[in-house]
Amino acid sequence: MHSDRREQDRHLARLPRKVLPLQIEFVPDAMQATALLHLRGRASYREAPELRRAVFDAISASADKNLVVELDEVETIDTAALAVLVEALMATRDGSPAIFLMRASDSVRQVFRLAGLEEALTRCYHCWEDLQTAIAV
Repeated sequence: MHSDRREQDRHLARLPRKVLPLQIEFVPDAMQATALLHLRGRASYREAPELRRAVFDAISASADKNLVVELDEVETIDTAALAVLVEALMATRDGSPAIFLMRASDSVRQVFRLAGLEEALTRCYHCWEDLQTAIAV
């Protein structure tokens, strides 16, 4: 009985898992002086134009606020989508407000590292408390 269940579990683990298409949610007043752009699903070259529009629209809409791009539900990311995030980080690096990344998974962090963009991870925080401390400094 148990061996049948284990065999079934092994079979299910081998099946390809469907990755959701990119979903983007903009929350203009997530916290005081902070807007949130929550991403979930697959962020790839196919979704990069949509992601770029959403990111830069969010920057425009929250011109007087910091923008947090939350990545905890991004299942996969490729270098095209990564380039959009880096472009946004660079576009706002000299001014205030700024863009911050939040809760990037290990796989997302790995793509940053493989692309030689570890420096961008200096603006990536694990939790809101760490981010608030960084903003306050």
